[in-house]
This record gives sequence, structure tokens and C-alpha cells, in this order.
Amino acid sequence: MNAAGIIFSDSFDAKIDELTDKRTMSAIPYAGKYRLIDFPISNMVNAGVSNIGIITKKNYQSLMGHCRSGSVWDLDRKNDGLTILSPFSTINQTDEDVYVNRLEGLINNINYIRNLDEEYIVITGCGFIWNIDLEDMLAKHIDSGARMTLLYTKNPYNKKAGVNATYVSVDENHMVTGLDVSDEKPEEMRLSLNTFILKRKDLVDILNRAIHEKKSSFRWDITLPMIEAGEVRGYETKEKVLCFENLTSYLESSLDLLDRDVLNALFHNENGPIITPARDSAPTRYGEDCLVENSLIADGAIIEGEVRNSIIFRGVRIGKGAVVENSVVMQDAIISDGAKVNYAVLDKYCVIEEGRLLSGYITHPFYCERNGRI
Repeated sequence: MNAAGIIFSDSFDAKIDELTDKRTMSAIPYAGKYRLIDFPISNMVNAGVSNIGIITKKNYQSLMGHCRSGSVWDLDRKNDGLTILSPFSTINQTDEDVYVNRLEGLINNINYIRNLDEEYIVITGCGFIWNIDLEDMLAKHIDSGARMTLLYTKNPYNKKAGVNATYVSVDENHMVTGLDVSDEKPEEMRLSLNTFILKRKDLVDILNRAIHEKKSSFRWDITLPMIEAGEVRGYETKEKVLCFENLTSYLESSLDLLDRDVLNALFHNENGPIITPARDSAPTRYGEDCLVENSLIADGAIIEGEVRNSIIFRGVRIGKGAVVENSVVMQDAIISDGAKVNYAVLDKYCVIEEGRLLSGYITHPFYCERNGRI
């Protein structure tokens, strides 16, 4: 695949303040042992992309620790491979100069883009979870002769009204004819997945012009004029797409994995595996009187209480008489004896003391911050 990849580690649409207070969005844990960044990297690698740059903004130490050299994706190469692009990449840059949107992020890394050898660029973010065939998307882009191809879906699996998103209209020839931002799905429009393919030289020209003309929005100053000029083709994915927009959608998208069809669509897809760095742990230990129903349990956990309809990460300890229901419990958290947790998101290393009762609801989950103690 003659294409390089660019991934934005932050999202400019979703706002998950609770989970991104101490980490960038792409480093949010998901599905017991993965991070959100694993999905775009794996999708690109499965399509043959071997040169990937991750544009960072802030709180990216956890991301760097997770990705390291990129060896788990076979990206630790003498030439190309995985590159973490710091927000401070230009001379005399200050905190006030850090980019605030996609266009500024790309402009900030124009030298990196200019020096790539690949003919095409795949640009994406971390606000959606999917496993699609990017190789087919590139082939359709080349065959169409369009200047840009935009990825969209007609039926996102768990998209809810009330959160702004980008929608596009597409004609019978697959050309994008309109663009709108709304907190409800406009009639006959499709959800844009903020993923684009275009030639590298075209992208460099676009960025140079944006600098000269002081443009500020990739959506309104770049994509919309190209749509109006008939230069943007749409590519529909029929794979399941899960949305990350707030803490509620994070919990919903996590519990969606308890549906085997969703789980298989993401992790047992013919498009290729989702890869994450391994952590060598002992198998999960189940106590004599424990009860586990309809849950996803990672390795290294100790389960002595009850777990129902929940996602349990590596190294979690659930004490005797404790009950965890409809919740996400992240790495190395401790649920002490007799504690009860329902509709909650418990971040890494948090401790729930004996006998505590924590309960939210699917639309308003209870959240315990990283290293928190209740």
C-alpha cells in the first residue's frame, strides 16, 4: 500500500473530560487490555501501511509508554515505522502556539508530511472504534480519480442525539455533495468518521495555501470547498462503528462488547486483528464461591466475588462478597470485600474500600478517577 498514515491522538469532537484529564484520548483503555490507539494503528498495518505518524497535543506520556517503538505492530524499522509527533515541532514555539484543531495540527507537522516518500496519506483520529478495510478504501480512491475520499457510515452502532457530529450527503455516484454539523442526524445524511485519503502532494499544497490564506478549519476551509468543487468521494463502511463522545458512550461502547456480534466484528474480522502490546500475566484466578455472568475478563485478575455484565481489565481484584454489575473496571483496581458497584467506570489503580456502595445509571455512570480511593 503506497500510503503513509497520520493519526490524531486527540479528538476535536468528543469530550470525555473524566478519562482525558491525565491521558490523551488515544490512550484511553478499552476492552480489558486495549487502548483506543490500537484500532487505527492496527487498521493501517493490516492494510499494509508501514509508516505512521501520531500527532500529539498534551498528556501523551501514557500513549508513548503504550506504543514505545511500535514493535508489536512491526513498526520498529530502520526506515519509516512509527513516529510520535510532538506538538512542539517548530522553532520558537510556545504553549500558546499549540494547535487547537486538525488543520493547525497538520500545518504544525508539514515538514514531516513533506518529507514522506509515500504517494498517498491516510488521516484519521481516535473518536470511533472500527475494523475496516483501508486497503479497499485506497483502491476505490485511486480508481475514482477524486482529490479526496471521506469515510462514512449510514448506521453507527451506538450514536446518540445531543452531541455534535459531522454529517455528509452522498449522491448515487458516491460523490459527497454536502456537509453539516449537528447534534441530531439530519435526514438522508451519513455520519462522517473523520477519516480521509488524499495524495501527499495535494495535502502539502493545501496546507501551504492554508498558511498563506490564514485558514483555520479543516472541515470548513478545506473539506467543504472541495465538496462544492466536486472533488470529494464518499466511501461507505458497512462494518460496525462504535462512537466515543462522552463518559456515557464510553460505558455503552464497552458494554456493547458483551454482544458477541459486536465483539466478533471488531476482534474476529477478516480485515485483520486488532493488536496491542502484551503484558505477561498469570491467568485470571476465580475463587471457590465467585460468580461471573456475561462478562469480559482480562488475564491477571483475581475474582472472589460476583461479576455480571461487566468489563474487567488486567490485574483487577474483586474481593469476597463484592458485586460488580454493568461496569468497567480498569487495570489493577481493587474492589474490596463486600463492596457493591453498579453502572460505574473505575479508572486504573483506584481502590473501593470494604462495604462501599457505588451506583450510577447507564445515562449517568459513576466515575472514580485514576488512583482514587473511596
